Amino acid sequence: MWQAALGLSIALALTGGAFKLYADKTEAEKEAMASQLRQAADNQLVLETNITSLNTQIIESEQRQQRVLDRVNELQLQNDKAQVEVASIRKKFARHNLDALSLRKPKLIEKIINKGTSEVLNDLENITSLNP
Repeated sequence: MWQAALGLSIALALTGGAFKLYADKTEAEKEAMASQLRQAADNQLVLETNITSLNTQIIESEQRQQRVLDRVNELQLQNDKAQVEVASIRKKFARHNLDALSLRKPKLIEKIINKGTSEVLNDLENITSLNP
């Protein structure tokens, strides 16, 4: 009978030791999982911050691009107006053959050139005069 009690005592000790090992292993796994969970939460916070920053940068970039497009459109309109003006001036010069006109009426051309030169000189004197 004492042998049965000894066998049961040894079995109980082995079972208790095995349970202790299992409990320690399980506790270590729980701590490792808790550590991984904390790390994942920290990573999620970093990712959310980065996503917010990137979204802000994207919005600013889109706004900047819209301003550039608006400016390009504005410059295109100005270019179109300038092209119309250039075409108009070219038409005027195409109607007038200044070489032939200067040969036929040199006094008229001289008078026009002298008047224009005089106006330019007067404008320069007004611009550069010391009296405000």
